[in-house]
Amino acid sequence: MINSYSLILCTFFIFLSALVHAQEDKKVTAKIESSFVENQIKLKAVVSNSTTIYKELNYLLVSIKKGSSGNLSNNQQSGKFSMNPNEVKVLSEINVNLEKKDALKAFLYIKDEETQKLIAKDSLELNSDLFKKKVAKIEEEVFYELKGLTIDETKSKIGKDFYDLFYIQYSQSQDKNNSAITISELPVRGTNGQINIEIDDKVVYSFMTNPSEDYLKEQLTNTLKYIKDYNAKKNLIKNEFIY
Repeated sequence: MINSYSLILCTFFIFLSALVHAQEDKKVTAKIESSFVENQIKLKAVVSNSTTIYKELNYLLVSIKKGSSGNLSNNQQSGKFSMNPNEVKVLSEINVNLEKKDALKAFLYIKDEETQKLIAKDSLELNSDLFKKKVAKIEEEVFYELKGLTIDETKSKIGKDFYDLFYIQYSQSQDKNNSAITISELPVRGTNGQINIEIDDKVVYSFMTNPSEDYLKEQLTNTLKYIKDYNAKKNLIKNEFIY
């Protein structure tokens, strides 16, 4: 009898875990699909809405190519679009002539039309080591449009509360980052989680979750400080490709 009860209880928790995981997977995702035809690469911006909610969104698709001669060229497409629940949509395509010694970087960003929050992103790199360690004017112009973008990858109510505090404060700041900022949350032992603040795929600050409002405000102050310090160091170096 005890063994049967344990089996039922174990099955219930497995089912509950699978259900929670399935709910977490329901979101908007972005993907850059690529295909080659002779000396040309086709970049396709694809977005999937796995939620049950109608969405009004914006997209920005950017490609930057460095030719064998060292010249940089860019191509970008952007616009507003809508998505029905559980819909997959191809937003746009970019064709780029690409020789063997050319390098390419492409980025896709999806923003919520109403809140202007970044909700999905993807990137693609080919021969990225061939880019010179120098920030060119064309790069700064292209990525100026990404200034102030943030993406919410938190999972708990505490994480969402912190993200909302951060977004309100950061959106009013005049000193915004040219790169997108990701606020993500990782599970740890017990009931706590860990909030990570990422810029350029680098964690610049992290802290353990706590429901206290004073604690979250303190972490917000620390987060803004570390973002400012990171920007200052990056501006001094000026030798990394910004994305």
